[in-house]
Amino acid sequence: MKNLLKILISFLIAVSLEADGIFPQLGGQRAGTSSFTFLKIKPNARAYGMAESYIALSRDASIIQYNPAGLTQIDAPSITFSHLDWYIDISYEYLAFSYPFRSWAIGFETGTLHMPAMEITTEYKPYGAGEYFNFSDYFFGLSFSRKMTERFSFGITGRIAFEEYLSFKSNTLLLDLGTFYYTGYKDLRIAVAFLNFGSPSAPDGTYEYVNKDGILEEREYEKFAPPTTFHLGSAITLYENNILNFLISAQLNHPVDNSEYFAFGGEFTFLKTLSLRAGYSTNDDKNPLSLGAGFSAEIWGQSLRIDYAYRDNKYLNPTQQIQISYNF
Repeated sequence: MKNLLKILISFLIAVSLEADGIFPQLGGQRAGTSSFTFLKIKPNARAYGMAESYIALSRDASIIQYNPAGLTQIDAPSITFSHLDWYIDISYEYLAFSYPFRSWAIGFETGTLHMPAMEITTEYKPYGAGEYFNFSDYFFGLSFSRKMTERFSFGITGRIAFEEYLSFKSNTLLLDLGTFYYTGYKDLRIAVAFLNFGSPSAPDGTYEYVNKDGILEEREYEKFAPPTTFHLGSAITLYENNILNFLISAQLNHPVDNSEYFAFGGEFTFLKTLSLRAGYSTNDDKNPLSLGAGFSAEIWGQSLRIDYAYRDNKYLNPTQQIQISYNF
């Protein structure tokens, strides 16, 4: 096992050092080729502070968004709510609930990306035409997970997503699959997740098009695939006592609409109450560094957690996320 860990760590370090030079050349040309891209925004502030290196971690119901197999790792009913200040005036809200029973667990989630109404501008009225439009994305999901053995869990999520912009409306059905496995070495776990798998979709209705012969035609909108991603991740607690807990995680992400990249995260927890987090991502689209903090209080076997995350960005405003979770 020690030799296997050394080989795995050496491989991750070697590939991450080459990521900036190799990976962007092998997939960057796929950017902008998927629909429902808001589904790539994740709701967990703890994960956000660790650069989204999270599929092998599980603490509250929002694990549905990362790896549905992680639901069986939560021993009590859990409810969570998060708010994300995205770019400009765009906000993202998320709510999830999970309930374990025997070797099973069930979860429900809903989320929405929205912004204030914007005034329509035209070529002749660049400062506003006096009319406004709204844009919103939202989804609902239902998850099931089962612990097959003490070490291995499997999970599945069905999700329906909607996009609405002016008179354009589209929807799609999606599927998530995930596995969660404890290796038996300390608390080392390995997880695999296949997220947002579904068929291509397009807005409802048709549009008018003049072909090369000058004839007016009615055409359907072009279809695009959802932002399917494959994730392989691992996490382990390196040090633990009554005062300090130190955890690290690593994750490989392979999206269909961009290049592969790695994410690494670390978390220090003091007295099982205060947590400080940091993460690093090799994805060039964002600032590589993310930061976070969390507070946890436990009483009578129940726990309340408040988490916060911050990430600067290369071209747009910084993003901030706050999350409140309660495990009964």
